[in-house]
Amino acid sequence: MRSGGSKYVDRTWATSPTGQLREQVLEARAARLLAEATANEAAWLGRLREDFPRILAHLREYWGLEFRGRILEIGAGACAFSAELSKLPQVVEVVATDASRRLLQELAPRVLAHLGARSEKIVRMPADFHRLPFPQGHFDFVVCSAALHETVDVVGVLQEVRRVLKPGGRLAVVREPRPSRVAGRWRWGREADTGKAQRLYSLAEYEAFFAATGLKLEARRLWPEGGLRAYVSEVWEGVGRSSHVFVAVRPPVRARKIASSGVGKPGPSTAG
Repeated sequence: MRSGGSKYVDRTWATSPTGQLREQVLEARAARLLAEATANEAAWLGRLREDFPRILAHLREYWGLEFRGRILEIGAGACAFSAELSKLPQVVEVVATDASRRLLQELAPRVLAHLGARSEKIVRMPADFHRLPFPQGHFDFVVCSAALHETVDVVGVLQEVRRVLKPGGRLAVVREPRPSRVAGRWRWGREADTGKAQRLYSLAEYEAFFAATGLKLEARRLWPEGGLRAYVSEVWEGVGRSSHVFVAVRPPVRARKIASSGVGKPGPSTAG
């Protein structure tokens, strides 16, 4: 694979107690992705080329999201989502963050190059998504793919997302795995074949997480992975491979009215 031309900004951080992810877990995740990419590079890149343009088209055409301005991706990994977002003309910057330096340094540049990303728009930066190193109201959009369920504290992460979003800014969460109907097991896609149990969240739990943070859900649904063929499999096998999609908004600033001489006039705005 070739190297891309995006900017990499290294940094150190002190995580919050709930955000201290074990180094061995991060290294195992990075090694797994790197091994998968190396073992069958053509097939791996083919999946990325197929999946993320489809995800982006779904968000734009079905939910009417017009990505623009400054975008943050959390849990970016190989940065395929960031690559597709960078191609949109109204997007001026994509900041791709992940807790794994190895993925951002070794795998992401190669992926960005192969996917034809507008790499000059992309900044790669290691960061703990439990404590994001950005000022309040900094981003027009925040996105993540198959990452929210890996957080130590979902509510805490969503609170951070709300903080860094501009009022009226949106969060798009895709490919959040859900429990299957297979008794006694948590499953999602290929991970079901490993027999590894993991804690996944129901739709009601996710709705409670969003409600607790003040992010207003605009869309929630189950989305079969892999198109029509996968959809038929979902129905036949008991809906075992579908995933959650969420679109949420940080409420816009509202003007308060104050009484003056018996007449209500707009007062100072407050943050949403």
